[in-house]
Amino acid sequence: MPNPILPLFWPISHVSTTLMKKDDDVPSSLKAAASLDVVGHLTSMVAATRSFLMAVACIYLLYDGYDYPAFGSAKTLSWSWMWPIVARNLLATWIICGFWDWFLYFSPLKNKLHKYKFNPVYPSRHQINHDAMMTTSASLTAAALEIGLCYGWANGFLPMERNLMDSPIWNLVWAVTITHWRIPHFYLIHRAMHPWKTKIIPDFGQFLYRHVHALHHKSYNPTAFSGTNMHPVESTLYYSASLIAVAFGCHPAIVIGCIVDCGVGAWLGHDGFQWPGSGDYFHQIHHAHFDCNYGASHVPIDKWVGTFAGKKEDVRRIWGKQKAGAEANETHVHAKSSAADRVE
Repeated sequence: MPNPILPLFWPISHVSTTLMKKDDDVPSSLKAAASLDVVGHLTSMVAATRSFLMAVACIYLLYDGYDYPAFGSAKTLSWSWMWPIVARNLLATWIICGFWDWFLYFSPLKNKLHKYKFNPVYPSRHQINHDAMMTTSASLTAAALEIGLCYGWANGFLPMERNLMDSPIWNLVWAVTITHWRIPHFYLIHRAMHPWKTKIIPDFGQFLYRHVHALHHKSYNPTAFSGTNMHPVESTLYYSASLIAVAFGCHPAIVIGCIVDCGVGAWLGHDGFQWPGSGDYFHQIHHAHFDCNYGASHVPIDKWVGTFAGKKEDVRRIWGKQKAGAEANETHVHAKSSAADRVE
């Protein structure tokens, strides 16, 4: 049975289990679940706790006491307090995504790990370079959002709780459920950027897909850097999930924790491996077949509205005679690696 505590100790726990795994281990059969079981929910809550703790570190360990800009210095716009947020985001992006893509796709252990890859074909080096550039852009979007929030908090334009211990139980509930309360937001913006397949009203989703979301779907065979490989419009919408907590006047650690969870959750969830990473087969099916699995199994909206697919054939069942799936995709996708056993 999966250990729900493992996300808290990523990547040490994942690398160590790789080193100890026997070479003759047989990968589990792939199966996408429409909803999480109890262990899945606990694992998600542990991962959300990791995001919250990373946010606490960003606020209290990288600054002295209450020196985080939201608590005062952001009252005036100044590069002196903005640049550390930008630099922190870029550094974290390249350390997390860069290390994880290197470990899974380039390290001396890559051959041992290959049998756990969802899609046995490797992506091209061009794809990884492209996705790294666009994920860097998305992290700049996240930094701009945080800078705007700090300015709003410092000037009293936005409500916030200044001390986490003023409402410890309230904050704990918000922290461990970050992923759960942001997923409905993700479903809504994501579904809106795919074709609506309706003739009742103009299909604005088709327009958004072609001009915005198609960039993300170029990486049908994703890696960690593919997680936030997004058009600036999409990355702005994606990270705006953090505004849910702002509306409730939460402590900045909850809000920044959501931004962290959006980033890290997408990076690790797109790594393309069932093990040892956090690859999400539910979402892998979406990347392969497009018109299904728009949300996540934490809050099973796809199951409720009938857009869940556990395999390719389910996509045809969902849409009947309408064009759907990879065959209906009219936008360019990245070429596969020119080598069968490595990124090239």
